[in-house]
Amino acid sequence: MPQQDIHSVNHVGIVVRDLAETTRRYHDLGFTLTPFSAHSGAWKPGEAATPLGSGNHCIMFAHNYLEILGSANPADPSPRLERYLQHHQGGHIICFGAEHLQTVEQRLLANRIDTSGVLPLQRDVDTPEGPRTAKFERIQFSPADSPEGYIQAARHLTPEFIYQARYLQHPNGCQALSSTLLIVDDLAGFQARYQHYTGIEAKAENGEATFHFPLCSTLTLLTPQRALQRLPGSLHPPIPGIAAVGFRCPDLKQQAERLDANRIPFTRLDGQLIVPAEAAAGIAVIFET
Repeated sequence: MPQQDIHSVNHVGIVVRDLAETTRRYHDLGFTLTPFSAHSGAWKPGEAATPLGSGNHCIMFAHNYLEILGSANPADPSPRLERYLQHHQGGHIICFGAEHLQTVEQRLLANRIDTSGVLPLQRDVDTPEGPRTAKFERIQFSPADSPEGYIQAARHLTPEFIYQARYLQHPNGCQALSSTLLIVDDLAGFQARYQHYTGIEAKAENGEATFHFPLCSTLTLLTPQRALQRLPGSLHPPIPGIAAVGFRCPDLKQQAERLDANRIPFTRLDGQLIVPAEAAAGIAVIFET
């Protein structure tokens, strides 16, 4: 795998109706969340970044994170987020990590995959030294051909503002966003497309195809039938869709006690704890070792 290409699932984004309630729920799941941070960005190469009307709280780890998005002003909701919510609440964004987006774009174009071009993105964040502007570059993959969500890659230009040590420790002990699960209606077709997206060959068996990234994390495509086995008792998104995220949790016994104490429903399956999407703002949450 070339060093300059896709190296991880950098983050997954969920879009929620009630940001305050969702942050409380993820706090009860045992996570530390960053303060609210408003987004600015551009939609065409060369344009300046402007306010987008949205913002986030994040659950941070050493190399990746979960992003929880909502409108910056609930009285004036972001039109972009409202379009997502009209479809469903839950997972809408997968962002791969890369260091050279121009190389990623060249590979996509060589495979006849349209892109947005490389675009700027930024958001203001609190740091121990005061407010700072975190800056990124991003590229969206085949916007017209990704019904499962907003699929993109990004490069952090100011990682020190995002990966702050004070937000990397979590009461539940989780250490990484370790997996992302999608339910798809054409496993072979999605596998081929994501192999072009990532430059990685998937391991396929038993109704699923999994991509292992060299820095951290996996991404797994599931048939609807396999999803019923892997995510029992959970609301599934409209298909194709982002159905679940997994977190590496070293002490599942302690985490099960936390979930019971906070009256959060979960299922034990194959050495995992699965919180259904209904209890986690539209996306299933998996605690795994």
